[in-house]
Amino acid sequence: MNKPAFGYVFGLAAATLALLASLPRDALTSVGAEQVVGAAVFVGLGILSEVLALEVSVSAPRQASSSILFIPLFACILLFPPAIACVVVAVVVLYANISARRAWWLTLFNVSQLIFSYAIAAIVYHSVAGLVPFGQRFDLLAFAALAATFFASNSVCVAGFLATRHRASFVRLLRQIAGPAGGNLVYDLLASPVALGVAYLYERLHAGGLIATVLPLLLLRHSYSSKLKLEQVNKDLLKVLIKAIETRDPYTSGHSLRVSTLARIIAEDMGMSRRQVERVETAALLHDIGKIDALYAELIMKPHDLTPDEREIIRTHATKGAELLKSLSAFDDDIIKAVRHHHERYDGKGYPDGLAGKEIPLPSRIIMLCDSVDAMLSDRPYRPARTVEFTEEEVKRCAGSQFDPAIVEVMLARGTLRRAIQLLKDEQSDLNLVNV
Repeated sequence: MNKPAFGYVFGLAAATLALLASLPRDALTSVGAEQVVGAAVFVGLGILSEVLALEVSVSAPRQASSSILFIPLFACILLFPPAIACVVVAVVVLYANISARRAWWLTLFNVSQLIFSYAIAAIVYHSVAGLVPFGQRFDLLAFAALAATFFASNSVCVAGFLATRHRASFVRLLRQIAGPAGGNLVYDLLASPVALGVAYLYERLHAGGLIATVLPLLLLRHSYSSKLKLEQVNKDLLKVLIKAIETRDPYTSGHSLRVSTLARIIAEDMGMSRRQVERVETAALLHDIGKIDALYAELIMKPHDLTPDEREIIRTHATKGAELLKSLSAFDDDIIKAVRHHHERYDGKGYPDGLAGKEIPLPSRIIMLCDSVDAMLSDRPYRPARTVEFTEEEVKRCAGSQFDPAIVEVMLARGTLRRAIQLLKDEQSDLNLVNV
């Protein structure tokens, strides 16, 4: 791990200690037997939640762990003073990291960021609730503030650490943690009210009520698992399909994934919305899907020197791809149009429809640039890969004719190409992610 990441971990640990020192500690000196038993059972529920944690992808091949630990720990915040809740958090997280045999610095980060996030959430909850007597009633507005504070703080802490550790974009990582259209955070927020039921059961039935919460925790875990598996299966199927197409030509192996990565970074640099970025990334991954047709098999394997008739056949892959995607319900018109027009030139000399300028969908203009850039940076039978410097000069020369000059300007000004190359190198390394 690099020095900035170490600095980040130790800085967060110091901030966590300072925050804990500011909490009222009188609650710890007046703990009764009932609270000790309750806290112990919450620790057990927390450990169970960690055992049931699911592995999720944040940035392939890196993995993160996602659990429903927040549900019993939110209930702790509702029922106990912040100091007691933080003790429960510390015991559970420390046990989970030690049992997983994580590196000491990773354990320090996980323990620090989760205690920090839960402590902030507890302070916000009790402040918004107006310092009502613990366990007497649960203020819904305060609970909403608790959930929002925790998930925001947790996401920022994790994204900050990963951005520092891997020298990656903080905003991009934050978006990946949030999921497509913020789906992960929305899902967690919708599941959060289960903590109210856990707290209510504890008030009514004490430790026995907490044991009764095991079933809903298992049901939630199954729901999470089904959602994540469905998303991952869809992504994996697309990648397998693209790889199957590219195996026909060893010189284009990994081409679509590289184009997809560069297209996503350019879209982010252009300030496009999260949903638009996701559509650009998906369309870029699928831009050559039309080549799956057996019509192109022999032509793709020819090293070079296609005849004019063969070139005309190859050019039909863009419309073939759009027609294929149109037959599937999972892809909207924006993605289909992006695939159809990814060979249109800014000067109108492209294909299949000869569109020019802003007539070409923006995702198509981005993919056209990325497609050409990756071709230049890749080895070919008739030439070695070009340098980054040569590629940037060539892109600049063709701005306004082949490429949209506005997109070229953003790519060159933000150093997008070099960042994308570094990101692809990072994604090939065998790195393990912290638990989120």
